[in-house]
Amino acid sequence: MGSRDSEGPRSIAYEVLTAVDERGSYADRALDARLRRRGAGLPDRDRRLATELVYGTLRRRGSLDRCLRPFLRRPLERLDPEILRILRLGAYQILFLDRVPDHAAVNESVGLAGRFGRRGSGSLVNGVLRSLCRAKENGGGVLADCVQHGEADFPAWLTRLWERELGADKAARIRTALLAPPRTVLRTNTLKTDRAGLIDRLNDEGYVAEPAAGSPRAVRLVEGGDIRKADCYRQGWCVQQDTASQLIVEILDPAPGERILDLCAAPGIKTTHIAEKMADQGRVVALDRNLARLRELARGCRRMGASIVRAVCADAAGPRPPLAGGLPFDRVLVDAPCSGLGILRRNPERKWRPVPDFATLNRLQARLIRNAAALVRPGGILVYSTCTVHRRENEAIVREFTAEYGDFVVEETAPFLPEGMEDLCSEAGHFCSWARPTCFDLFFAARLRRISRRISK
Repeated sequence: MGSRDSEGPRSIAYEVLTAVDERGSYADRALDARLRRRGAGLPDRDRRLATELVYGTLRRRGSLDRCLRPFLRRPLERLDPEILRILRLGAYQILFLDRVPDHAAVNESVGLAGRFGRRGSGSLVNGVLRSLCRAKENGGGVLADCVQHGEADFPAWLTRLWERELGADKAARIRTALLAPPRTVLRTNTLKTDRAGLIDRLNDEGYVAEPAAGSPRAVRLVEGGDIRKADCYRQGWCVQQDTASQLIVEILDPAPGERILDLCAAPGIKTTHIAEKMADQGRVVALDRNLARLRELARGCRRMGASIVRAVCADAAGPRPPLAGGLPFDRVLVDAPCSGLGILRRNPERKWRPVPDFATLNRLQARLIRNAAALVRPGGILVYSTCTVHRRENEAIVREFTAEYGDFVVEETAPFLPEGMEDLCSEAGHFCSWARPTCFDLFFAARLRRISRRISK
Protein backbone atom coordinates (compact mmCIF):
# COMPACT_ATOMS: atom_id res chain seq x y z
CA MET A 1 0.00 0.00 0.00
CA GLY A 2 1.90 3.04 -1.21
CA SER A 3 1.49 6.65 -2.15
CA ARG A 4 1.90 8.39 -5.50
CA ASP A 5 2.12 11.73 -3.69
CA SER A 6 5.90 12.00 -3.27
CA GLU A 7 5.83 15.50 -4.81
CA GLY A 8 2.10 16.08 -4.71
CA PRO A 9 -0.32 18.18 -2.67
CA ARG A 10 -0.32 16.01 0.45
CA SER A 11 3.47 16.02 0.74
CA ILE A 12 3.48 19.77 0.24
CA ALA A 13 0.81 20.18 2.92
CA TYR A 14 2.75 17.95 5.31
CA GLU A 15 5.98 19.93 4.84
CA VAL A 16 4.19 23.25 5.33
CA LEU A 17 2.56 22.02 8.54
CA THR A 18 5.96 20.82 9.71
CA ALA A 19 7.38 24.30 9.14
CA VAL A 20 4.47 25.82 11.08
CA ASP A 21 4.83 23.40 14.00
CA GLU A 22 8.60 23.13 14.29
CA ARG A 23 9.89 26.48 13.06
CA GLY A 24 7.01 28.78 13.94
CA SER A 25 6.49 29.69 10.29
CA TYR A 26 3.39 31.46 9.08
CA ALA A 27 1.34 29.10 6.95
CA ASP A 28 0.82 31.50 4.05
CA ARG A 29 4.53 32.29 3.66
CA ALA A 30 5.60 28.66 4.09
CA LEU A 31 3.04 27.49 1.54
CA ASP A 32 4.01 30.15 -0.99
CA ALA A 33 7.70 29.29 -0.61
CA ARG A 34 7.04 25.55 -0.95
CA LEU A 35 4.88 25.96 -4.04
CA ARG A 36 7.45 28.24 -5.68
CA ARG A 37 10.35 25.93 -4.86
CA ARG A 38 8.99 22.49 -5.66
CA GLY A 39 5.39 22.76 -6.73
CA ALA A 40 5.74 24.89 -9.85
CA GLY A 41 4.70 22.03 -12.12
CA LEU A 42 1.61 21.08 -10.16
CA PRO A 43 -1.77 21.40 -11.87
CA ASP A 44 -4.01 24.10 -10.41
CA ARG A 45 -6.29 21.48 -8.85
CA ASP A 46 -3.36 20.03 -6.88
CA ARG A 47 -2.23 23.49 -5.77
CA ARG A 48 -5.77 24.15 -4.55
CA LEU A 49 -5.82 20.81 -2.72
CA ALA A 50 -2.50 21.54 -0.99
CA THR A 51 -3.84 24.93 0.09
CA GLU A 52 -7.10 23.43 1.34
CA LEU A 53 -5.25 20.76 3.31
CA VAL A 54 -2.94 23.25 5.03
CA TYR A 55 -5.55 25.78 6.04
CA GLY A 56 -8.34 23.30 6.69
CA THR A 57 -6.18 21.17 8.97
CA LEU A 58 -5.11 24.25 10.92
CA ARG A 59 -8.64 25.67 11.18
CA ARG A 60 -10.16 22.40 12.38
CA ARG A 61 -7.23 21.01 14.35
CA GLY A 62 -9.10 20.89 17.64
CA SER A 63 -11.98 18.91 16.14
CA LEU A 64 -9.59 16.59 14.32
CA ASP A 65 -7.76 15.80 17.57
CA ARG A 66 -11.03 15.19 19.40
CA CYS A 67 -12.19 12.81 16.67
CA LEU A 68 -8.89 10.91 16.56
CA ARG A 69 -8.52 10.35 20.31
CA PRO A 70 -11.00 7.43 20.66
CA PHE A 71 -9.06 5.38 18.10
CA LEU A 72 -5.62 5.75 19.68
CA ARG A 73 -4.15 3.59 22.42
CA ARG A 74 -1.99 6.42 23.73
CA PRO A 75 -2.58 10.15 24.24
CA LEU A 76 -2.08 12.35 21.21
CA GLU A 77 0.65 14.16 23.10
CA ARG A 78 2.76 10.98 23.17
CA LEU A 79 2.59 10.35 19.44
CA ASP A 80 5.55 11.20 17.24
CA PRO A 81 4.79 14.69 15.89
CA GLU A 82 5.27 13.40 12.34
CA ILE A 83 2.54 10.80 12.79
CA LEU A 84 0.18 13.24 14.47
CA ARG A 85 0.50 15.63 11.51
CA ILE A 86 -0.19 12.79 9.07
CA LEU A 87 -3.22 11.64 11.06
CA ARG A 88 -4.64 15.17 11.12
CA LEU A 89 -4.20 15.50 7.37
CA GLY A 90 -5.88 12.16 6.76
CA ALA A 91 -8.71 12.87 9.19
CA TYR A 92 -9.37 16.25 7.58
CA GLN A 93 -9.83 14.61 4.19
CA ILE A 94 -12.11 11.93 5.62
CA LEU A 95 -14.30 14.26 7.68
CA PHE A 96 -14.35 17.48 5.67
CA LEU A 97 -13.49 16.80 2.00
CA ASP A 98 -16.32 14.98 0.25
CA ARG A 99 -14.45 15.04 -3.07
CA VAL A 100 -11.63 12.89 -1.68
CA PRO A 101 -12.64 9.20 -1.37
CA ASP A 102 -11.97 7.79 2.08
CA HIS A 103 -9.79 4.99 0.73
CA ALA A 104 -7.61 7.50 -1.11
CA ALA A 105 -7.20 9.58 2.05
CA VAL A 106 -6.14 6.47 3.98
CA ASN A 107 -3.77 5.15 1.32
CA GLU A 108 -2.06 8.49 0.76
CA SER A 109 -1.66 8.98 4.52
CA VAL A 110 -0.02 5.57 4.83
CA GLY A 111 2.33 6.64 2.04
CA LEU A 112 3.23 9.81 3.94
CA ALA A 113 3.97 7.69 7.02
CA GLY A 114 6.34 5.60 4.94
CA ARG A 115 8.17 8.74 3.79
CA PHE A 116 8.22 10.82 6.95
CA GLY A 117 7.54 8.48 9.89
CA ARG A 118 9.37 5.71 11.67
CA ARG A 119 9.49 2.21 10.24
CA GLY A 120 6.15 0.50 10.81
CA SER A 121 4.21 3.69 11.52
CA GLY A 122 2.12 3.12 8.41
CA SER A 123 0.26 0.34 10.21
CA LEU A 124 -0.76 2.72 12.99
CA VAL A 125 -1.93 5.35 10.49
CA ASN A 126 -3.83 2.74 8.49
CA GLY A 127 -5.61 1.32 11.53
CA VAL A 128 -6.60 4.65 13.05
CA LEU A 129 -7.89 6.18 9.84
CA ARG A 130 -9.83 3.05 8.82
CA SER A 131 -11.49 3.07 12.25
CA LEU A 132 -12.36 6.72 11.70
CA CYS A 133 -13.92 5.86 8.32
CA ARG A 134 -16.07 3.14 9.90
CA ALA A 135 -17.21 5.48 12.65
CA LYS A 136 -18.21 8.07 10.04
CA GLU A 137 -20.17 5.48 8.07
CA ASN A 138 -22.05 4.46 11.24
CA GLY A 139 -23.40 7.95 11.87
CA GLY A 140 -20.52 9.60 13.62
CA GLY A 141 -21.77 10.48 17.10
CA VAL A 142 -19.00 12.64 18.51
CA LEU A 143 -17.59 12.95 14.99
CA ALA A 144 -20.74 14.57 13.65
CA ASP A 145 -20.92 16.90 16.64
CA CYS A 146 -17.32 18.04 16.15
CA VAL A 147 -17.74 18.59 12.43
CA GLN A 148 -20.94 20.58 12.88
CA HIS A 149 -20.14 22.81 15.85
CA GLY A 150 -16.37 23.16 15.92
CA GLU A 151 -16.30 24.11 19.61
CA ALA A 152 -12.91 22.45 19.98
CA ASP A 153 -11.36 24.52 17.19
CA PHE A 154 -10.51 27.49 19.41
CA PRO A 155 -8.32 27.44 22.51
CA ALA A 156 -10.15 27.80 25.81
CA TRP A 157 -8.43 31.10 26.67
CA LEU A 158 -9.74 32.71 23.47
CA THR A 159 -13.27 31.42 23.94
CA ARG A 160 -13.30 32.83 27.48
CA LEU A 161 -11.91 36.18 26.28
CA TRP A 162 -14.56 36.68 23.60
CA GLU A 163 -17.43 35.46 25.76
CA ARG A 164 -16.41 37.85 28.53
CA GLU A 165 -16.09 40.84 26.18
CA LEU A 166 -18.82 40.15 23.63
CA GLY A 167 -21.25 37.72 25.25
CA ALA A 168 -21.71 34.04 24.50
CA ASP A 169 -23.94 34.43 21.42
CA LYS A 170 -21.77 36.94 19.59
CA ALA A 171 -18.61 35.03 20.49
CA ALA A 172 -20.14 31.83 19.08
CA ARG A 173 -21.06 33.61 15.83
CA ILE A 174 -17.53 34.89 15.46
CA ARG A 175 -16.00 31.47 16.10
CA THR A 176 -18.29 29.85 13.52
CA ALA A 177 -17.51 32.54 10.95
CA LEU A 178 -13.76 32.15 11.44
CA LEU A 179 -13.95 28.44 10.57
CA ALA A 180 -15.04 29.19 7.01
CA PRO A 181 -12.46 29.70 4.25
CA PRO A 182 -11.88 33.39 3.55
CA ARG A 183 -13.16 35.01 0.41
CA THR A 184 -10.63 36.25 -2.12
CA VAL A 185 -11.25 40.00 -2.34
CA LEU A 186 -9.27 42.41 -4.47
CA ARG A 187 -8.90 46.18 -4.27
CA THR A 188 -9.10 47.99 -7.58
CA ASN A 189 -6.18 50.32 -8.24
CA THR A 190 -7.97 53.47 -9.35
CA LEU A 191 -4.70 54.96 -10.60
CA LYS A 192 -4.92 52.47 -13.48
CA THR A 193 -8.56 51.43 -13.90
CA ASP A 194 -12.00 51.37 -12.28
CA ARG A 195 -13.87 48.45 -10.73
CA ALA A 196 -15.85 47.64 -13.88
CA GLY A 197 -12.67 47.72 -15.96
CA LEU A 198 -10.90 45.37 -13.54
CA ILE A 199 -13.80 42.91 -13.56
CA ASP A 200 -13.88 42.89 -17.36
CA ARG A 201 -10.14 42.33 -17.52
CA LEU A 202 -10.27 39.49 -14.99
CA ASN A 203 -13.09 37.79 -16.86
CA ASP A 204 -11.13 38.14 -20.12
CA GLU A 205 -8.19 36.39 -18.45
CA GLY A 206 -10.32 33.41 -17.42
CA TYR A 207 -11.27 34.41 -13.88
CA VAL A 208 -14.81 34.92 -12.64
CA ALA A 209 -15.12 38.18 -10.69
CA GLU A 210 -17.94 40.34 -9.38
CA PRO A 211 -18.36 43.51 -7.30
CA ALA A 212 -17.96 42.91 -3.57
CA ALA A 213 -20.22 44.66 -1.09
CA GLY A 214 -18.84 47.18 1.36
CA SER A 215 -16.30 49.16 -0.65
CA PRO A 216 -16.46 50.92 -4.02
CA ARG A 217 -13.08 49.41 -4.95
CA ALA A 218 -13.74 45.83 -3.78
CA VAL A 219 -13.94 42.93 -6.25
CA ARG A 220 -14.66 39.35 -5.24
CA LEU A 221 -12.85 36.60 -7.10
CA VAL A 222 -15.40 33.81 -7.49
CA GLU A 223 -13.39 31.39 -9.62
CA GLY A 224 -9.85 31.20 -10.93
CA GLY A 225 -6.36 30.29 -9.88
CA ASP A 226 -3.66 32.28 -8.14
CA ILE A 227 -4.47 35.95 -8.75
CA ARG A 228 -0.76 36.78 -8.76
CA LYS A 229 -0.46 34.98 -12.10
CA ALA A 230 -2.94 37.33 -13.75
CA ASP A 231 -1.50 39.88 -16.16
CA CYS A 232 -3.69 42.60 -14.69
CA TYR A 233 -2.30 41.84 -11.23
CA ARG A 234 1.30 41.96 -12.45
CA GLN A 235 0.52 45.25 -14.18
CA GLY A 236 -0.76 46.73 -10.92
CA TRP A 237 -4.48 46.90 -11.63
CA CYS A 238 -5.32 45.31 -8.27
CA VAL A 239 -4.04 43.93 -5.00
CA GLN A 240 -5.51 41.31 -2.70
CA GLN A 241 -7.11 43.00 0.32
CA ASP A 242 -10.22 42.20 2.36
CA THR A 243 -13.03 44.75 2.29
CA ALA A 244 -12.73 45.54 6.00
CA SER A 245 -9.06 46.36 5.55
CA GLN A 246 -9.94 48.66 2.66
CA LEU A 247 -12.34 50.58 4.89
CA ILE A 248 -9.49 51.63 7.21
CA VAL A 249 -8.19 54.02 4.55
CA GLU A 250 -11.73 55.24 3.82
CA ILE A 251 -11.88 56.25 7.50
CA LEU A 252 -8.51 58.01 7.20
CA ASP A 253 -9.97 59.85 4.17
CA PRO A 254 -6.74 61.24 2.66
CA ALA A 255 -7.04 63.92 -0.04
CA PRO A 256 -4.83 64.95 -2.99
CA GLY A 257 -1.99 67.26 -2.04
CA GLU A 258 -1.84 66.29 1.65
CA ARG A 259 1.10 64.97 3.67
CA ILE A 260 0.29 61.53 5.09
CA LEU A 261 2.31 59.35 7.46
CA ASP A 262 1.73 55.59 7.46
CA LEU A 263 3.33 54.05 10.55
CA CYS A 264 4.16 50.32 10.61
CA ALA A 265 3.44 50.46 6.89
CA ALA A 266 5.00 47.30 5.44
CA PRO A 267 4.10 45.43 3.30
CA GLY A 268 2.32 48.52 2.00
CA ILE A 269 -1.20 47.37 1.09
CA LYS A 270 -2.79 50.36 2.84
CA THR A 271 0.06 52.62 1.71
CA THR A 272 -0.81 52.16 -1.95
CA HIS A 273 -4.49 52.63 -1.13
CA ILE A 274 -3.67 55.99 0.48
CA ALA A 275 -1.77 57.06 -2.65
CA GLU A 276 -4.73 56.03 -4.83
CA LYS A 277 -7.15 58.06 -2.72
CA MET A 278 -4.80 61.03 -3.17
CA ALA A 279 -4.73 60.55 -6.95
CA ASP A 280 -0.94 60.17 -6.54
CA GLN A 281 -0.66 63.85 -5.61
CA GLY A 282 1.03 64.98 -2.39
CA ARG A 283 3.36 62.97 -0.17
CA VAL A 284 3.02 59.66 1.68
CA VAL A 285 5.77 58.71 4.11
CA ALA A 286 5.70 54.95 4.76
CA LEU A 287 7.66 54.07 7.87
CA ASP A 288 8.62 50.60 9.08
CA ARG A 289 11.57 49.16 10.98
CA ASN A 290 11.80 45.98 8.85
CA LEU A 291 14.03 46.76 5.89
CA ALA A 292 13.18 43.59 3.94
CA ARG A 293 9.46 44.29 4.20
CA LEU A 294 10.06 47.93 3.24
CA ARG A 295 11.68 46.67 0.05
CA GLU A 296 8.56 44.62 -0.55
CA LEU A 297 6.54 47.82 -0.01
CA ALA A 298 8.67 49.68 -2.54
CA ARG A 299 8.14 46.94 -5.13
CA GLY A 300 4.40 47.11 -4.53
CA CYS A 301 4.39 50.87 -4.99
CA ARG A 302 6.21 50.56 -8.30
CA ARG A 303 3.78 47.89 -9.50
CA MET A 304 0.76 49.97 -8.48
CA GLY A 305 2.13 53.27 -9.84
CA ALA A 306 2.19 54.99 -6.41
CA SER A 307 4.99 57.46 -7.10
CA ILE A 308 4.37 59.79 -4.12
CA VAL A 309 5.42 57.23 -1.50
CA ARG A 310 8.72 57.69 0.35
CA ALA A 311 9.80 54.60 2.32
CA VAL A 312 11.68 55.24 5.58
CA CYS A 313 13.30 52.56 7.74
CA ALA A 314 12.86 53.60 11.38
CA ASP A 315 11.33 52.37 14.64
CA ALA A 316 8.03 54.18 15.14
CA ALA A 317 7.97 53.08 18.79
CA GLY A 318 11.37 54.55 19.63
CA PRO A 319 11.94 57.06 22.43
CA ARG A 320 11.67 60.03 20.05
CA PRO A 321 8.84 60.48 17.58
CA PRO A 322 10.04 59.48 14.11
CA LEU A 323 10.47 62.34 11.62
CA ALA A 324 9.98 64.86 14.43
CA GLY A 325 12.16 67.37 12.61
CA GLY A 326 9.83 67.44 9.60
CA LEU A 327 6.61 69.26 9.02
CA PRO A 328 3.53 67.95 10.83
CA PHE A 329 1.31 65.63 8.82
CA ASP A 330 -2.27 66.20 7.76
CA ARG A 331 -3.14 62.62 8.61
CA VAL A 332 -1.35 59.75 10.34
CA LEU A 333 -2.31 56.09 10.18
CA VAL A 334 -1.14 53.85 13.03
CA ASP A 335 -1.79 50.33 11.76
CA ALA A 336 -0.53 48.84 14.99
CA PRO A 337 1.03 45.40 15.51
CA CYS A 338 -1.49 43.27 17.39
CA SER A 339 -2.47 39.72 18.32
CA GLY A 340 -4.16 39.18 14.93
CA LEU A 341 -7.27 37.54 16.40
CA GLY A 342 -9.40 39.10 13.67
CA ILE A 343 -7.66 37.33 10.79
CA LEU A 344 -7.70 33.75 12.10
CA ARG A 345 -9.51 32.70 8.94
CA ARG A 346 -6.33 33.59 7.03
CA ASN A 347 -3.76 32.76 9.74
CA PRO A 348 -5.34 29.88 11.70
CA GLU A 349 -1.98 28.74 13.05
CA ARG A 350 -2.12 31.65 15.50
CA LYS A 351 -4.81 29.80 17.47
CA TRP A 352 -2.47 26.99 18.41
CA ARG A 353 0.45 29.07 19.58
CA PRO A 354 1.01 30.31 23.15
CA VAL A 355 -1.29 33.02 24.46
CA PRO A 356 -0.11 36.37 23.06
CA ASP A 357 1.86 38.59 25.41
CA PHE A 358 -0.88 41.19 25.64
CA ALA A 359 0.98 43.33 28.18
CA THR A 360 3.93 43.78 25.83
CA LEU A 361 1.62 44.42 22.88
CA ASN A 362 -0.29 47.04 24.86
CA ARG A 363 2.88 48.91 25.77
CA LEU A 364 3.96 48.92 22.12
CA GLN A 365 0.54 50.06 20.90
CA ALA A 366 0.45 52.87 23.47
CA ARG A 367 3.92 54.08 22.46
CA LEU A 368 2.97 54.08 18.80
CA ILE A 369 -0.17 56.15 19.21
CA ARG A 370 1.60 58.62 21.53
CA ASN A 371 4.51 59.05 19.11
CA ALA A 372 2.09 59.53 16.24
CA ALA A 373 0.23 62.25 18.13
CA ALA A 374 3.23 64.59 18.04
CA LEU A 375 3.28 64.41 14.24
CA VAL A 376 -0.32 65.43 13.55
CA ARG A 377 -0.98 69.09 12.68
CA PRO A 378 -3.72 70.99 14.54
CA GLY A 379 -6.98 70.02 12.91
CA GLY A 380 -5.36 66.89 11.48
CA ILE A 381 -6.49 63.28 11.75
CA LEU A 382 -5.01 60.27 13.53
CA VAL A 383 -6.43 56.82 12.78
CA TYR A 384 -5.51 53.91 15.05
CA SER A 385 -6.32 50.46 13.64
CA THR A 386 -5.76 46.78 14.36
CA CYS A 387 -6.83 43.41 12.96
CA THR A 388 -7.88 41.99 16.33
CA VAL A 389 -10.95 41.58 18.53
CA HIS A 390 -9.81 42.46 22.03
CA ARG A 391 -10.79 45.54 24.02
CA ARG A 392 -7.39 45.81 25.68
CA GLU A 393 -5.75 46.30 22.27
CA ASN A 394 -8.51 48.45 20.81
CA GLU A 395 -10.96 50.54 22.84
CA ALA A 396 -8.77 50.67 25.94
CA ILE A 397 -5.76 52.01 24.01
CA VAL A 398 -7.90 54.80 22.54
CA ARG A 399 -9.61 55.59 25.84
CA GLU A 400 -6.33 55.86 27.74
CA PHE A 401 -4.77 57.95 24.97
CA THR A 402 -7.59 60.51 24.83
CA ALA A 403 -7.65 60.74 28.63
CA GLU A 404 -3.95 61.65 28.60
CA TYR A 405 -3.91 63.76 25.42
CA GLY A 406 -6.72 66.28 25.69
CA ASP A 407 -5.81 67.71 22.29
CA PHE A 408 -7.46 64.76 20.53
CA VAL A 409 -11.16 63.91 20.31
CA VAL A 410 -12.84 60.82 18.89
CA GLU A 411 -14.83 61.30 15.70
CA GLU A 412 -17.55 58.97 14.44
CA THR A 413 -16.35 56.60 11.75
CA ALA A 414 -19.84 56.04 10.29
CA PRO A 415 -19.77 59.12 7.98
CA PHE A 416 -16.71 57.71 6.22
CA LEU A 417 -18.18 54.26 5.59
CA PRO A 418 -20.10 53.42 2.40
CA GLU A 419 -23.88 53.57 2.52
CA GLY A 420 -25.42 50.64 4.33
CA MET A 421 -22.35 49.95 6.47
CA GLU A 422 -23.33 52.11 9.45
CA ASP A 423 -23.88 49.04 11.64
CA LEU A 424 -20.11 48.53 11.64
CA CYS A 425 -19.76 51.65 13.81
CA SER A 426 -19.95 50.98 17.56
CA GLU A 427 -21.71 53.12 20.16
CA ALA A 428 -18.35 54.75 20.91
CA GLY A 429 -18.01 55.69 17.23
CA HIS A 430 -15.33 53.13 16.40
CA PHE A 431 -15.23 50.88 13.34
CA CYS A 432 -15.74 47.23 14.40
CA SER A 433 -16.23 44.96 11.40
CA TRP A 434 -17.06 41.94 13.59
CA ALA A 435 -20.64 43.21 13.58
CA ARG A 436 -20.76 41.14 10.36
CA PRO A 437 -18.26 38.34 10.99
CA THR A 438 -19.38 36.18 8.07
CA CYS A 439 -18.80 39.03 5.59
CA PHE A 440 -15.47 40.55 6.57
CA ASP A 441 -12.18 40.03 8.30
CA LEU A 442 -12.36 41.48 11.80
CA PHE A 443 -10.81 44.95 11.99
CA PHE A 444 -10.98 47.84 14.45
CA ALA A 445 -10.36 51.53 13.78
CA ALA A 446 -10.72 54.75 15.75
CA ARG A 447 -10.63 58.19 14.10
CA LEU A 448 -9.27 61.05 16.21
CA ARG A 449 -8.93 64.73 15.39
CA ARG A 450 -6.31 67.00 16.93
CA ILE A 451 -8.20 70.09 18.03
CA SER A 452 -5.35 72.34 19.24
CA ARG A 453 -1.62 72.92 18.90
CA ARG A 454 -0.45 71.98 22.37
CA ILE A 455 -0.24 68.32 23.36
CA SER A 456 -0.53 67.74 27.09
CA LYS A 457 1.19 64.79 28.67
